[in-house]
Amino acid sequence: MLVRPKKTVRACLLAILLPALLSVAGCGAADNLSSDSNDTPGATAADTDGAQPAVRNVNHLKGESAIPASPQRIASLDYRLTDFLLALGLKPYASGTYPGGGMPPYLEPSLLEGVQPLGDEVNPEAVLNAAPDVILGRKAQADLYDQLKAIAPTVIADSPSEDWKEELRSYGAMFGREAQAEEWLSRYEREAEAAKANIAKVVPAGSTFLYLRILPKEVRVHGPKQALSDVLYGDLGLTPARGVEALDDVVPISLEVLPDYDADYIFVEVGAPNADGDQDADDNRSRIEQTSVWKNLKAVKAGHVYEMPQWVISEAPHIKEESLKSVEKALTQP
Repeated sequence: MLVRPKKTVRACLLAILLPALLSVAGCGAADNLSSDSNDTPGATAADTDGAQPAVRNVNHLKGESAIPASPQRIASLDYRLTDFLLALGLKPYASGTYPGGGMPPYLEPSLLEGVQPLGDEVNPEAVLNAAPDVILGRKAQADLYDQLKAIAPTVIADSPSEDWKEELRSYGAMFGREAQAEEWLSRYEREAEAAKANIAKVVPAGSTFLYLRILPKEVRVHGPKQALSDVLYGDLGLTPARGVEALDDVVPISLEVLPDYDADYIFVEVGAPNADGDQDADDNRSRIEQTSVWKNLKAVKAGHVYEMPQWVISEAPHIKEESLKSVEKALTQP
């Protein structure tokens, strides 16, 4: 949604400040970035005498942008994009925040120490004030592209699939950090194998699992490739409950249908990501827990129901890593 200043005076001030801030940002970027295109694979120089910084041409959802080959002030418009950047060893200069405010709760605060918060809704004025040398956004910011590219070279990332591993590789290629992407993924695979071995020691072979999401007015069963399901069934090799493998994505169900997905272990997410939680979803969960349908589920009777943080719904490297740890902890620790 286009963010408009509340007052005409504010709009005029922004119009006056824009050229000056852009000039300052451009000078800062030129001072910080290498002008030797031979040092960065895939980079091109805007000027043959080396007076201009090296750039990298990137194709994205809104076309093509020439971004600095070694950006110093990345503005990430979404906390999940920030997650990807951190996995590549890139600390953004400014970042969108977690819904409800603040930085993502699953990340160590030290990782984002000193990063300017941009809020959880994109505000072009806040981005302008950060004076970035490159802006990274998602589909949700596509309508703001013309405003954003007037501030700094802008990339609107297109993530057509839910394969976060390939998405990480795409950002690695975008910023010339392919090796860092592969290194991160290799480490993740090692962590998954170790967690799988630990879980196998305590969970009986053939046990079935279900990822369930409770929202204010409905219950959803997640298919085998989506969000936490991908960690459970893909990375950890656990067995999905009967019927889950036939699901393409996410299916809202009535409470009466829940026994059709009866599993030995249930992982529950309550509500949508928000720093303040989701009280309406919590209330719905409480109502569901009082029903005979819920009480008679195998996992409930065995005490094998585990609530997961709301952020497990999203696709990003550190989210997956922390999800992996959370599942392992739930299944292996008393």
